[in-house]
Amino acid sequence: MLRVSNKRPDARHRAALTLLLTMSLAASASAVSTDSEWTLAQDEKHIQLYTRAVPDSPFLEVKATTLINASVEKVAETFGYGDGCSGWQTMCQSSEVLSTVSETERYVYLVLDLPWPLTDRDMVIHSTGQIDRDARTVTVQLQSDSSKHPAQDLIRAESHGMYKIKGLSDKQVEFTYIIRTDLGGDLSPDIINPRLASSIHSDVAALRMLAEK
Repeated sequence: MLRVSNKRPDARHRAALTLLLTMSLAASASAVSTDSEWTLAQDEKHIQLYTRAVPDSPFLEVKATTLINASVEKVAETFGYGDGCSGWQTMCQSSEVLSTVSETERYVYLVLDLPWPLTDRDMVIHSTGQIDRDARTVTVQLQSDSSKHPAQDLIRAESHGMYKIKGLSDKQVEFTYIIRTDLGGDLSPDIINPRLASSIHSDVAALRMLAEK
């Protein structure tokens, strides 16, 4: 079993959390509260994808869940260091840590490489994290904060979210990823919403593959 105590985090767990906090996906996640029920949209290759409507937004919220045969630390390492995109981030063109407030809080600037003919986007993510040793989980909340970086020659996207890694044993975790993103500009939700499930499925599958190597 994953050994978790109430003592101060040791170097191993601090490193894992710090690595996890630096990661900001091209379309980051949302932990927005809503009364809407999740609807199963796709269940392939042991990855379950759910969608639901979000109040005051035309864009769907998506949740992905899967089991990863790796330790919490290995999954966290797979997320990358923030200064540079991780191998599983399909749309990430560049990533830069703007500032590190603490081991559990930082700001990250991303440039998103959208497929032609769409214009590339950028975003600023404020990430905060927590280790719950009783529940054996690492949770990261992500919130857009454009005030931390001036506007560039790109359309600014807005994202909010949550990632959770729950240790089931020393060699297996349950990974949960909730996402809602407004890519800005004049993109129609009718174009974006149908593509959400397949895009997120590809990223989560790539994350799992890299973590299990």
